[in-house]
Amino acid sequence: MTLDRSSLHRALVAIALSSLSVPSFAHGDEPHDDASRGALAVEPAGGAPRIEAVTESFELVARRQGDALVLYINRFATGEPVLDASVEVETGSLKTVARYQADQGSYAVRDEAFLEALSQPGTHTVVATVASGSEADLLTASLTVAAGEHGPGPKDSSVPSAVLALSGLLAVGAAGAGALYLRRRRPLESRR
Repeated sequence: MTLDRSSLHRALVAIALSSLSVPSFAHGDEPHDDASRGALAVEPAGGAPRIEAVTESFELVARRQGDALVLYINRFATGEPVLDASVEVETGSLKTVARYQADQGSYAVRDEAFLEALSQPGTHTVVATVASGSEADLLTASLTVAAGEHGPGPKDSSVPSAVLALSGLLAVGAAGAGALYLRRRRPLESRR
């Protein structure tokens, strides 16, 4: 079976485009109902686990950045940042204040004992108390750290990025090789 130039070109383009698609994977631990509100979860995002909580008033995302646990707090209804609120965070018998960082619009926990406790293997109950103006709310969570993990903190995500970059380069290379092949064939066919 022989393919004409147009069919070969379409086949190469289809192969190149299909190799560029990014697979998505199903996951089963993500609740999609109102019963999950108020629960705090830790999810890897780009390799760095983060803590998330949602209530009727506030939504909170926390991530370990360097020597601090950084919290971003927004109003749930509008997504507007909550600025200069009073924020306390506790786990076990440890309680600390998250200080407002005006230049970043976030809050930072720098208590070494608190951060060390969250990085220990096991399940940790985390409670964040947020008070802004006349509104106050508690956001509660369970943070599970497996043995060998280091709790909410930066993780090396270079392997998945390298795999995606290599896949993209291979796809571009295959498309380029196909185009070069077609270009070199044209002069031979026109001579006949």
